[in-house]
Amino acid sequence: MRIDHFRQILRVTLAATAVLAAVGCAFKPSAAASGTGGTNSDGGLGTGGSGGTPVKPGPTSLDITPTTATMTVSNSGAAQTQQYKVTGQVNGQAQDLTTQVLYSVSPTGVVTVDKNGLATSTGTGGGIVTVTATMGAVSTAATLTVFYTFTGADPGMASMLPTDPSSLFTTTANDTARAPGLVYPNDGVLFPPNITGIEIHFTPGASNTLFEVTLTGKYATVNAFVRCVAMGTSGCIYKPDPGLWAAVSTGNAGQGEVSLVVRGTDDTGSSVGNSSPFHMQFSKDNIDGALYYWTTSGKSAIMRWDFSGSTQAAQAYLTPANTNVTSCIGCHALAPDGSKMVVSANGQGDGRLLLWDIANNVALRPYPLAQRSQFESWNSDGTQFVGVFGDAQSTTRPAKAGPVDLMLFSGLTGAMTSTIALGGLRADHPDWSKNVDAPNTIVFTSADVTAATTDQRPSTGGIDYVQYDGAAWGGPQTLVPSQSGKNRYYPAIAPDGNLVVYDESTCTVTAAAGAAPDKSCDGDTDATATMFLTSISGAGSAPIALDNANKGGVADGATTALTNSFPKWSPFIGKLTEQQQLVWLTFSSTRQYGLRAPPPSSASSDETKLGTLVWMVGIIPSVGGGDPSYTAFCLPFQDITTSNHIAQWAKYFLRGPG
Repeated sequence: MRIDHFRQILRVTLAATAVLAAVGCAFKPSAAASGTGGTNSDGGLGTGGSGGTPVKPGPTSLDITPTTATMTVSNSGAAQTQQYKVTGQVNGQAQDLTTQVLYSVSPTGVVTVDKNGLATSTGTGGGIVTVTATMGAVSTAATLTVFYTFTGADPGMASMLPTDPSSLFTTTANDTARAPGLVYPNDGVLFPPNITGIEIHFTPGASNTLFEVTLTGKYATVNAFVRCVAMGTSGCIYKPDPGLWAAVSTGNAGQGEVSLVVRGTDDTGSSVGNSSPFHMQFSKDNIDGALYYWTTSGKSAIMRWDFSGSTQAAQAYLTPANTNVTSCIGCHALAPDGSKMVVSANGQGDGRLLLWDIANNVALRPYPLAQRSQFESWNSDGTQFVGVFGDAQSTTRPAKAGPVDLMLFSGLTGAMTSTIALGGLRADHPDWSKNVDAPNTIVFTSADVTAATTDQRPSTGGIDYVQYDGAAWGGPQTLVPSQSGKNRYYPAIAPDGNLVVYDESTCTVTAAAGAAPDKSCDGDTDATATMFLTSISGAGSAPIALDNANKGGVADGATTALTNSFPKWSPFIGKLTEQQQLVWLTFSSTRQYGLRAPPPSSASSDETKLGTLVWMVGIIPSVGGGDPSYTAFCLPFQDITTSNHIAQWAKYFLRGPG
C-alpha cells in the first residue's frame, strides 16, 4: 500500500473523528438534566449527572424512510430531490433524528445528501445508490435508484458541432448507405467500471460528417454528438469524455448489457444511417492492484500501472539506466504484496537475476545473484520464489547449466535453498499458487528434456504440477499431457488456487525426437498460441478453449493466429454481479487494436513480424458448461507503438522513495 494512501486514511479518520465530536456536542446534557440524570431537553441522549442513573448515549435502532425511491435525471433538466426521514429508539422512545445523524452515499457522485436528509441529484450519472444514516454504532440504509440520460455534444467537441445537433437525428428511418460500421470495442466485451481511456472505433459510412454515439444501459444512457477523428483512411476513433464514460460505466456496473450504436448524417440532416449494435458489460466491482509488464522500447524496460491511480499512461520503472543490468530487462515476477520483484536479465541463454526491493527502490542484493534462472514465480507470502534454468541442457553453455528440477530461492537473499525433484522431467514456466486456503501448488511446463532448447523456447510441453503436503513436496502429477504436434506451456493458477490457464501452439512441422521444435510451436510468441482453461480438481478432464478471449475483432477478419500468449491472472476474485464471481486475465496478442495495426516486432527475422500489446479479459471462475470468457479489450494506458509482453500482477502499487 502506498505511503500517500496511509496519509489519506489518516486524514479521513481525523475528519470522521471531528464530525463525531461535533455530533456529540449536539447532545450535551442540559442544565436541567445534569443534576438528576433525567431526560435531556435535546432528546434524552445525555449520560446523566452525578448521582443519576446513566442512560444510553445513543439510539438502539434507526429507521429511514422511504427505504426505496427513484429519480429520473437528465443533463438538461433540473436537479431532482428526495427527502429522507430518520427515526430512532432512544431510551425506549421513538424520536425524529433526521437532522442529527450522519449521511453517506455509495457510490459517490450521483447524489449528495445534506444534513437535513435532502438528497439532490448531481446531474452527472445514475445507478443504484445506497443512502446510509449513522449515529454512533447504529445505522440504517435506503436504496435510491437514479435513471440518468445525457444528450448533447461531447464536451471535448462542443466547439466543432452545430448549435443543436440532436435536431438532425430525429428521423427513425435508416439509410443503410450511410450506416457506420462498429469496429471496437469488441462485441461482447466486459470492462471493469474504473477503466478509463477506452476508445470507440468505427467506419463512417457514406457522406457522413456528424455522428451520434449512443450507449444505452439499464440505469445510465449517453447520446453524444461527435465529429470523426480520422484514423488514416480506415475510419474514425472517438474517445468519450471521461465524465460521460464514467456515467455509463459506474451507472451500469453489474447491471447487464449496455448497447453501443453509432448513427451518421451530414450537417443538414438529409438522412441518417444506423450501425448494427454492439454490446458490452461493466462488472460490479472495480479492478485494483498493480500491473508490471515488459516493453521492448529502446533497450527495454519494466513498465507499471496503478489501477487505483489517476495517471493516464504507464510509467517506466526498471530500465538499464536505473539498474546494473546492461542490456535487456524482461521476464519478471512479483511478490503478491508488490514489495519485491525478481527479473531475469539479458535474454535467453543468460538468466542472470536481479532481486529488487520495490518498497525502497533498491536492489535487495548486488546484481547478479549466484544462481541463474529464466522464469520465476513467488509463493503466497513473498518469502520464496521458484525458478528454472534448463537453457544449457544442450551443449551450448554448459558452464551456466542449472538443474532440470524446480529451484527454490530465498525471497530475502536470493540464494537457492533447495530443489524439487521431478524424476527426470525438465521444468519450465513455473507458477506458484497464492491462495492460502487451497493446496500449496506449483504448476509448470514439462518440457522435452532431450531437446536442445532454451527455457524461452521449450519443446513438446505438457502441463504438470507438484503439491506440498505440509512436510515435503510430492512428485509431479500430469494436468495436461504432452502431445506430438502440439506444445502446451506457460501455465498460470487463478486466485482460487484451482483454475489453470495455459497456452497451446500447433506445429507446422513435427520435429524428430530430441530436435529443436519448429519455430511455429517453440513457445516463444507463437502465432497459433491459444489459451485453454483447466483445473487441478478436474485433472484429466478435457480442457476448455477460451474461444471468446482467443478470437479477434472486426478488423482481424478471418485471422485466428493471433499469438495469444503469456496469460496471467489478477490476484483478486471480484464480482460480475451481486451473485456472480469474476476473475480477470491479461495476455499478449498480435491482434488488431480496432483500427490500429499491431506494433512492429523487435524479434529476430525468423520470428513473427508483428509485435504484441497487452489485452485483458473477464473470466467466470468455473469450469464446465462451455466457454467462461468474455471478449477482450486492449489496455489503454500502454505505449501502442512498441511491443509489450508478460504482464504481471501484484495486490498493491508501492511508490517507494524517489
